[in-house]
Amino acid sequence: MAGIFGIYDPEMAREHLIDLALRMQSVITHQSWYQGRTVAQPPLAAGRVGLGIVNPQPQPASNEDETVLVWMDGEIYDFQRQELSRRLQAAGHRLEGKGDAELLAHLYEDEGEDCFYNLDGTFAVAIFDNHLNKLLIGVDRDASRQLYFYTCDNRFLFASEVKAILQDHRVPRRLDEQGLVEFFTFRHPLGERTLIRDVRFLPAGCLVVFCNGQAQVRRYWEPVVVDDFSRSREEYLAELEAGLRWALERQLYDDRPIGEMLSGGLDSRLLAGMIPPQRMEHFHTFSRGPLECWDVRFGTLVARAIGSQHHIFELKPDFLPPLARQGVWLTDGLMTVMDIYELSSIELVKSCVDVVFLGLGRGCGILGGVELSKRLLEARNLDEAAQEFFARQGTYIPQDMQARLLSGQLYKNTQGAAFETFRQMLESCQADTPAGQVEVFCIQCRWPRSANYGPFLARTQVETRHPYNDNDFSDLACRVPARWRLKRQMEIALLKRVRPDLARIPYDYTGLPASVSTPTVMFIQRGLYYMRRRASYLTRGWIPAGTERERANYPVWFRTSLRKWLEGILLDRRTLGRGYLNEAFLRQMIRDHMNGRRDYSIQFGLLLTFELWNRLFIDGEPVTTDAPG
Repeated sequence: MAGIFGIYDPEMAREHLIDLALRMQSVITHQSWYQGRTVAQPPLAAGRVGLGIVNPQPQPASNEDETVLVWMDGEIYDFQRQELSRRLQAAGHRLEGKGDAELLAHLYEDEGEDCFYNLDGTFAVAIFDNHLNKLLIGVDRDASRQLYFYTCDNRFLFASEVKAILQDHRVPRRLDEQGLVEFFTFRHPLGERTLIRDVRFLPAGCLVVFCNGQAQVRRYWEPVVVDDFSRSREEYLAELEAGLRWALERQLYDDRPIGEMLSGGLDSRLLAGMIPPQRMEHFHTFSRGPLECWDVRFGTLVARAIGSQHHIFELKPDFLPPLARQGVWLTDGLMTVMDIYELSSIELVKSCVDVVFLGLGRGCGILGGVELSKRLLEARNLDEAAQEFFARQGTYIPQDMQARLLSGQLYKNTQGAAFETFRQMLESCQADTPAGQVEVFCIQCRWPRSANYGPFLARTQVETRHPYNDNDFSDLACRVPARWRLKRQMEIALLKRVRPDLARIPYDYTGLPASVSTPTVMFIQRGLYYMRRRASYLTRGWIPAGTERERANYPVWFRTSLRKWLEGILLDRRTLGRGYLNEAFLRQMIRDHMNGRRDYSIQFGLLLTFELWNRLFIDGEPVTTDAPG
């Protein structure tokens, strides 16, 4: 994928700075056609690797006297780009048309660190201030383009991928045990943690200021989640429709071939249904999964209704073994292998389009009330809210299972740490209700750390845009009262208002049309769906699962076509010899799953990811290898 990287080290000779920066550039150049450039101006060497689609101009960009240097991955959306250009030129700045990075150099010159606050786009940025000998790195409000950093003594490294930072062999390759347990618990680490103890993740809406040997993380933006009853429900629907249309228009400013990943859900169909008719002739949509799954079936129906050029990518069990190591490598082990199906089709997507729109982000997460439940809304205090959310979301490898699965020492070192960190983070979240504090946590941490690696994989070939993350639209969604957003009811109402024909097509939460999906109907249908899926699992698929919501039927696949691959990794002597897992319980898990007594597919996905991460990042194995497993 595209990204930026750099090292600040006043004690390193120029030739060594260049050598390290070139290694950092090389390790994130995943395709031969990527465009990369490294510049060394001791004590700093930095660069960018890009796809050549958005902001293809050489970097760094600078102000007139080159006292401010900027490296940038991503883009500022065109409506703001034009506004900033007019404002900066009116203030006397001389612009040479060198892209968004040049705008940021001049904007920083005027506003300093405050230059990030109002930016609307997807970006990861590094700014070096020669006057103050100060380095800043920052990400957008959703951390949609990740940045990681490492600091030791007077040395500071940053990169869009952890593996680039590890090219400095002085960075210790030590497992962060708490980061691992948080990954096992939530499917992602919390806060700034990664799986490498000393390498940190830059949270959404934050920047790091490195000056005089000190690195400080500063939050430049805080979401405001309130129950604002100053508007009626109908007034909110009208404003949300206008806001989403405006957000989409802001990101449809060029004539590049565009498309959208069209699942069976509400978010992507609402977005697709609002594409202007004049763009539809060259608009491509893509659905992926087993041919009988809901994503493919319902996505195809939506594509027919809107008249897009639709493409279906069939997903079969054998896609995973040849792509698993690559997926772990690209995402630095921070995305479970069960979710890397983006890699199965992204080259074909690239053959059709340059830019893909994605129906995800804080705007649709808030609008859909995806983390809300009735019990969460009724929580009287933060402790009740924390327990309710943790009971639903801290279940990937639950606490009681960790006590049996993890080795005695690892469990002793980390017992209760994931919940305690989560609880502390909730305390710092500002909202007018405990449920609102949970949603702030999701905006700042959960969604950026769990939902952005799919787009990351897409950006190995194409650029991505996220209309739901438009600042104005998502700020509006945060004000809609939570009880109206519960069970996606506000999102369903918006779809019925905008495209009633698409609301009559079944969607992937119930298998029924959105137009009839009341909370009661949703509860009953979800229960029936899980009962049938359980029956299919217990009979090894002899009882068909019927209409499947899932893109991949891992519970059955791990028992059948993927069994040899799974056991070859999890029961390998290297896996068992690392000392992190209780071998007896792991073997019991595998037996119970294969015999149909329990479904451990989610846990297996996390364990496979962790072992492949060890092989790639700790053992130093190449991404492609003929080694067993």
